[in-house]
Amino acid sequence: MNKKWSLLILVVLTSALLLTGCEKRLMFVGSSSGKQIKASYKLLSGTETKTLKLKEGQTLLLDYTSKVDKGKLSMKLYDPDHELVKELRTNEAGEEQVEIKKDGKYKLEIVGTGTKGSYKIKYSTEAE
Repeated sequence: MNKKWSLLILVVLTSALLLTGCEKRLMFVGSSSGKQIKASYKLLSGTETKTLKLKEGQTLLLDYTSKVDKGKLSMKLYDPDHELVKELRTNEAGEEQVEIKKDGKYKLEIVGTGTKGSYKIKYSTEAE
């Protein structure tokens, strides 16, 4: 009987270690359609992304809001070379304008770490 318990404990611990690095979503409702990305969730531990094709000379307009009840949330915009262009403040609403300096695929990256809450980012572009 002692060997059975030892084996069971070993299996449980191994499973826990294997699942630790996985993305987790609980009661996650989100969409990435049109010119926005949004979600609300009881638990988010992972990354959501939206790729934007932008051209030099455009101005990217970001209208955003987020609510963080617990955990950590980050919302960032990266250029085609994966250099950070703009970090959006969390647990508040705001608007940002970003001057696009080179053509390419930019990435909006939302990362949750054991977070509960919601986010919504709308975007549009205008030429100079």
